[in-house]
Amino acid sequence: MLSSLFWHLSAFLSGLLFSSLLNFSASAWWSWLLLIFTLLLRKKKNYSLFFLLLTFFSLGCWRGQSVPVINENLQKYFNQTQVWDFWVCADPEPDWSRQITTLCPLSSSFTNDVTQEKVLANLPIYPQVRYGNKLQIKCRLEAAPIFPDFNYAAYLAAHGITAICSWPQVVELDSAAEGKAIMRKLYQAKRLVLHQINSSLPEPEAGLASALLLGYKKTLYKTEEENFQQAGLSHIVAISGGHISLFIELLIMFLVYLGLSRNLAIWPALGAATFYVLLTGVQASAWRSLIMGAIMIYAWRRGRLSSAWGPLLLAATIMLWFNPELWQQDLGFQLSFLAISGMIIFHPIFSRYFENIKNKYLYMSANAFSLSLSAQLTVWPLLAIKSGGISLIAPLTNVFAFAIFGPLVLFLLGAIGVNLIIAHINLAWLGSYQLLHYLLILARLSIKLPGAYLKVPGFKSIYAFLYYFILLLFLIFYYRQRRQQKKRGNYPRS
Repeated sequence: MLSSLFWHLSAFLSGLLFSSLLNFSASAWWSWLLLIFTLLLRKKKNYSLFFLLLTFFSLGCWRGQSVPVINENLQKYFNQTQVWDFWVCADPEPDWSRQITTLCPLSSSFTNDVTQEKVLANLPIYPQVRYGNKLQIKCRLEAAPIFPDFNYAAYLAAHGITAICSWPQVVELDSAAEGKAIMRKLYQAKRLVLHQINSSLPEPEAGLASALLLGYKKTLYKTEEENFQQAGLSHIVAISGGHISLFIELLIMFLVYLGLSRNLAIWPALGAATFYVLLTGVQASAWRSLIMGAIMIYAWRRGRLSSAWGPLLLAATIMLWFNPELWQQDLGFQLSFLAISGMIIFHPIFSRYFENIKNKYLYMSANAFSLSLSAQLTVWPLLAIKSGGISLIAPLTNVFAFAIFGPLVLFLLGAIGVNLIIAHINLAWLGSYQLLHYLLILARLSIKLPGAYLKVPGFKSIYAFLYYFILLLFLIFYYRQRRQQKKRGNYPRS
């Protein structure tokens, strides 16, 4: 069953990637025609399976090319500077000098066919805007630019944004409520937590806490952000599937160590991850990350990481069906998929070398290092392409970082609860401050080690292809050797 699901979903994803890369389109009628052949040949198993795989491949090709035209409805308003009516349709992202705001057009300024579109605006830091506010903004509506090395328009389109509002000036702010009431309440709670953090912790610890707990990516100092990137800890302040998966996996290990059974430890870990995602404000990327993390829970419940391939491909297929551009434009999706794939592929291999460790502390540390290294092995080329460098110290720093990740979240939640329920007590934030400071020091010191960060400017896709090809050859060689050892009867049991 799982094997069949694996091959069918792989065929769909292959078709989607094939059509996107080569601009190859296939009519939906091809999928129906191939499905008819599959049904006609159902008594001949091999032929039926072949045509069914072609059906999924053709369906992937069709979906990859059925992406709507970017900003098709808004184009008639481009290159016009005037006062427009919008409402704030997402939680604004706070930055040091601006508010990165997603706006939705109102029918008072636009025709009804564009009121479902989204526009990006970098508003001044004041007046502060909130989800649901109505705004009159003077700006120039433009298409997002396409740079030689980065398609910014496609990147924004993958996040549902079809235009930008250049040089915005807030003419009028109306606090009248638009949008969903439940979202307004959630974002109000999120802002309240942000206020508690900013009023209780100094910088840069406050910025790190806001990024880590609430998903605000721009609250960390630029220098500290660069330190985290070079130390391989960027995922701590940018929610991804690998981030959530590693958090869940290590939390399960910790609960098992405390005495819970494997099956019982799964549910508190899933609950903690779900609550954590809710705190970020129900971001689409956070929910995708939770799905990816839940896949690791499924694999843990089954007792074998290799059993996660089917759910991983199913999750990727569902996400790409609704948004085929994710795999090209969403770095979080790419890193999540690659990181979890790395854990599935390499962790079982590495774990064989320390399965006989008797000391629980050493075993947990070795297991954590194996998970971290497995994830890093598959994301290194992508990070080299995107950032021009790779963190060689990342497998080690992640072990030290995630060792305190769970306690840090608990300390932060506890301190916030004390502030909101009882009173503002500085002592309640002491544990949070110490652990946040620990992460900052960890990043600063680790990048000073020789060879911690390797700069690879101009890293091309062909180099990444060669890297993955070498990994594939290694896996082929490893499993061939394993089969030969099993035949001789001297391969250790897993």
